[in-house]
Amino acid sequence: MSSRFVRAPNTPVLIAAGIVLLLLAALQARVVATTANTYHLPVGIRAGGVIKFAILGTALLWVALRRSQLAGATAVIAATFLLFGVVFGPVTSLIFGTSIRVNWWTAINLAIAAVILWPSLFPWDRTANRPVFFWMGLIFGALTLLLVAAAALARL
Repeated sequence: MSSRFVRAPNTPVLIAAGIVLLLLAALQARVVATTANTYHLPVGIRAGGVIKFAILGTALLWVALRRSQLAGATAVIAATFLLFGVVFGPVTSLIFGTSIRVNWWTAINLAIAAVILWPSLFPWDRTANRPVFFWMGLIFGALTLLLVAAAALARL
């Protein structure tokens, strides 16, 4: 399952997604800087979304502007990180019995991930889409194991 077999979205889609992610990072940085820290969390923890958006946006812009062969794999990995964030919120809400909150950030992340993945998955072809689902499953599995291990360590 080599990354060169993942169909890449066209360059304008990657550039637009990268710019939107960087703009979202700037907007979220402004929100983190101006809101009150009622839980007394360190700025590094509060700015986790800013760091994620900045890294993903920079990576998408980097592979798009260089016309890299790894643009498809990078796009799939970036979209998977966004989708994991969308799925992680409701799943943890169901596990802990709290209410599921869907907001504009969720909708924006889902829309960006859909725009990035759409050219890689459609037109539908089982053999062409297998690497995309392989990379998505690999990233989802690794992130799930990481968060379960962190939760288990936090309980110790």
